[in-house]
Amino acid sequence: MAERSSRPLVIVAAAKVDDLLLEILRAYLLPQIAKPKEQDELLGGDAPLSTFSARIKMCRRLGLIDETLYLALERLRSLRNLSAHSVSFDAAASPAREHLSELKVKIAGRTSYGLTKRRYFDSATLGMAEEHQCLVLTLCVLLEGIRVKVERTNGNKNTMSIAGK
Repeated sequence: MAERSSRPLVIVAAAKVDDLLLEILRAYLLPQIAKPKEQDELLGGDAPLSTFSARIKMCRRLGLIDETLYLALERLRSLRNLSAHSVSFDAAASPAREHLSELKVKIAGRTSYGLTKRRYFDSATLGMAEEHQCLVLTLCVLLEGIRVKVERTNGNKNTMSIAGK
């Protein structure tokens, strides 16, 4: 997170967020059907939940993240795609500027953003690089908090009872 340039910051932050979403889903879902040493049939390789996009959507659909956090993660994903596919990525130019602005709208109003800013950034006014760092660090802190609190599902008792008959 010490990266001062927007392009690598976005790419590395998105990778970290993707890993956190993976860990949240692993913690919540029933254990994999595949043998322990085999790749997870839902989360690994080219499986249905192996992409950043699919993990964001699944966490939302399972109720593990709220709508605002979902939208912020989608903005980060869009930024990641822009930065990964453009060597001349410029955070101050359109469309990256608009994505970052929307990301800020979704995150900067949260209590966790203020706490992150006070704890890790000295100045009251952040420069562009520090603001981007604070936004992605806040996302990581929020997702880590969710990862720690999430409990494995026991399945749906009503449908499990039918399946067992």
